[in-house]
Amino acid sequence: MAMNTGQFQNLYTRRIDLAFFEGWDAVPEQWSRIYNTVDAKTNNRTTQIIAGVGAWEKSGENENPNEQRFKLGPIIFTQGEIYKTEITMSREQIKDQLYEEVANMAKDAGHAGRERVEDTAAQYLQEMFDNTQGTGYDGKPTFANDHPNYGDNGGTQDNLTTGALSDANLKSAIILFRKQRDENGKKISSIPNKLVVPQSLQFTAATILQSALQAGTTNNDKNVLPNMELVVNDYWDAYTQTRWFIMGPRHQVNMIWWDKPEFQKYPIMNKTARKAGSGMHVSRLEPKTGAIRSGPQAHKEGHYGRNLRTT
Repeated sequence: MAMNTGQFQNLYTRRIDLAFFEGWDAVPEQWSRIYNTVDAKTNNRTTQIIAGVGAWEKSGENENPNEQRFKLGPIIFTQGEIYKTEITMSREQIKDQLYEEVANMAKDAGHAGRERVEDTAAQYLQEMFDNTQGTGYDGKPTFANDHPNYGDNGGTQDNLTTGALSDANLKSAIILFRKQRDENGKKISSIPNKLVVPQSLQFTAATILQSALQAGTTNNDKNVLPNMELVVNDYWDAYTQTRWFIMGPRHQVNMIWWDKPEFQKYPIMNKTARKAGSGMHVSRLEPKTGAIRSGPQAHKEGHYGRNLRTT
């Protein structure tokens, strides 16, 4: 016969949802150390790229200023993606009041939800190099040596350096980063504050950034690199062990949420669909996210807000 949640012990209904989020929050987030969090409010989102005006021009007393204009660039369209999961609680588990067993199932479902968010974020880090999904707003990867400018001055910009992570290559990336200009030629004047690496480069990066001198060598040169936060992303390591990039505080790499994760207990069990041992759906996870798909918004200071080198 069919059952509903009113027949379950409060032991389950009061704590299972908490167990789910215990699994979700079991370890610190990695994606949020790289991405901004943006509330989409709608499944479809558009962003207009605009090239601003140039530097003010000299004018005489009682003279009209030279007219400048805001020029339109591409329009970015972002559509959300839906992710869900469910777990079932068997009749035996309910009857035997196996709370810890059920709670562990809910925790694991929460952990799996976090896995999806972290992996999606890591995949877009690859997309910023390769543009295989065509998410670059200007037809280029986020890191490229020929980004077109949409202002009146035209031309292209370069925010890509090449080579393995090293002290010399990091310094070259920082110099290139500081040279970046916006669409109409104004200096962005952003200072890089993060170095992002996959797990395989953790100790290489730490040695470069944190050694007072150069560890394991006879080189006694002082470490003159600026103070930068080292961000190690374990999930990115599944896609690369060599890529790295730097970013500044005004970047536009966004994780766009349509709905944040939610946990729902469904009240009715369908005995037709689930016959013997039918269980309660205790979890619906919906981090509906176009997330990294909005990464192309890493323009303005975004694509200038990071420099990268890839082998």
